[in-house]
This record gives sequence, C-alpha cells and structure tokens, in this order.
Amino acid sequence: MKKIYLDIEENHSSPDLEGLVRDFRSAGIEVRPLTENSWGDMAQALVLTDRQATADMASGRLSVEGSAIALQGKAACVGYEPPGAGVTLSHVDMIVQGFEELDVEFFRRVYQRCHGIPWTIALTDRLALRESVPDDFDVFYDMYRQPGMTDYMPGLSDDKEEERETFCAYIRRMYAFYGYGLWTVAEKSSGRVVGRAGLENGSFQGQSVPVIGYMIGAEYQRQGYGQEAVRAVAEYAFCELGMERIYGFVHKKNQNSRRLIQRVGFRRIEERCRMAVQMAGRTFEKDIAGYVCVNTKALYFPGKSITIGDE
Repeated sequence: MKKIYLDIEENHSSPDLEGLVRDFRSAGIEVRPLTENSWGDMAQALVLTDRQATADMASGRLSVEGSAIALQGKAACVGYEPPGAGVTLSHVDMIVQGFEELDVEFFRRVYQRCHGIPWTIALTDRLALRESVPDDFDVFYDMYRQPGMTDYMPGLSDDKEEERETFCAYIRRMYAFYGYGLWTVAEKSSGRVVGRAGLENGSFQGQSVPVIGYMIGAEYQRQGYGQEAVRAVAEYAFCELGMERIYGFVHKKNQNSRRLIQRVGFRRIEERCRMAVQMAGRTFEKDIAGYVCVNTKALYFPGKSITIGDE
C-alpha cells in the first residue's frame, strides 16, 4: 500500500483523522484527495470515503463518487459512517465509525485482504508466522505424511487433490471470517516452511473457546521452534485479538507437546477426558489432557522478542 485517497466531507473531519493522516505520511504512505480522475491511478492504493457509490440501473454504470472510484480502479476501500450522520455505505471492504483506535496497520491489512495478500501475524527471533497460501499445500501434505507426525492428530487422505481443495477452501474462508486460523510457520532467515500454528474454534464445558494448535515438521523439531511459535500465537491472541484466555487440548500420551505448552505458561485443567477436537476444519475424537493459558506475563521470556504484524 503506497497511497491513500481521501474522500471525506469537511464536516466529517476530526483531530483523530488528521492524526491518522500524519501517521500515514510518517510511514511513507502518500495521502491525496480523491478526484474523478483518480480511478486511473489506483495501483497500490486504498480509498477512505464517506460517500456512497450509486448506480444508473439503465446503464449499469456506477457514479464517479466515493466508493465507485475505488470499484472502477479495483482499489481497496474503507467506508466511514459517522455516528448520527445517516450515512449507510456499501461496495466497501470495511466500514468504520471512528478513527480513534485505528492505525496504519489496520488499513494495511484491509488492503492486503482485498488483494489476497497473506497477513504477517507475528515475527519472532527466528520465525515468521503468516497466513497460509495455496503454494504451502505441497509442503504441508508431505509434512503430514512423515513418520510419527500424525500419531496424535488427524492425518490427510491419499487423495491429494481433494486435500488441496479442502486446504484452499479453509484458508479462503477461515481467515476472512474469523481473523484467525492455523497459520504457516516459516524460518525468517531462509523462508522455509517449518510447520503450522494458530487458533481454532473448540468447546470446553459446553462453551465455545479458542484452542491453540501447532505442528512442526520432523526435521525441524528439537530446535525450540514449537515453543517459539506457540508463544507467538498466544501473544497475538491476547494483544491483537483481545482474548482473555486460550485453551490447549493435547493427547494424553503426547508428553513432548504437554511439556511444551506448560513451558509457555499453560496450566492443566483436565488430566484426562475424551472429547471431540477440531483442527484445520476436521473434527476427531481423542483422549486429551486439557490446558488453559490466561492473559498474564507468564508468556514472556527474557531475550525472546515478538513483533505483532509485519512492522
């Protein structure tokens, strides 16, 4: 995202919006007023507008105001609906009603989602957690089929193309709807995919709860990658998603995984029970030990830095 086009009525401006404009410019993002000719210069641009696109039903042509210019230029568009102003917008990628809590990263992610660019979730000392992309599938398919990888979690079928379709549908729907899911874990230095980690939807004592999931490829194990990735997921859940607690359900015989999440700050809540667990859109039953991690400083380890997002 290199440019922001503003189409905000003067009486809808505010100190918060003015501060946001300064932040854009400080981040090296050009801010311009939106004009009728802007639609031809929408490369790497996002439109911020409080004006609705209208359509001529006879011709099917959109007006050249507000979100219509973004549509014509195939740009990302954020609509501003000031409280009490009677403005209702459509044809936009996101609607906001104020700017006080918004930052440059928010708009960058709207732009990325609009253009199918995977979000960077977190950066650790050695790892990058990002949304998965279709090209990751072949690596994961081979990884799941390595000896011992599916001893304590569901495996994949022999129908590789069907599994590919399931994987692509998962990343297309899960991230956009929930804002989380299982993400790709890659080495920062090499870009090599080393595993998956993220958040799934589960249940505990009849309540819907966020559940952490993780997998590190056999050749990358015993290097501390699992602990580093799990800690990054937990910090993202607490700091970015505002979750108060997250759960972990681990097969009772998977001692390595049980030790890992306890080191990161999870405490045991159930020693043994049989329950259905969902992972990557698949539901399966297993004998588990249950753990919970509450939003505390138990996650933080000296010398281990985590950056949320890709800044």
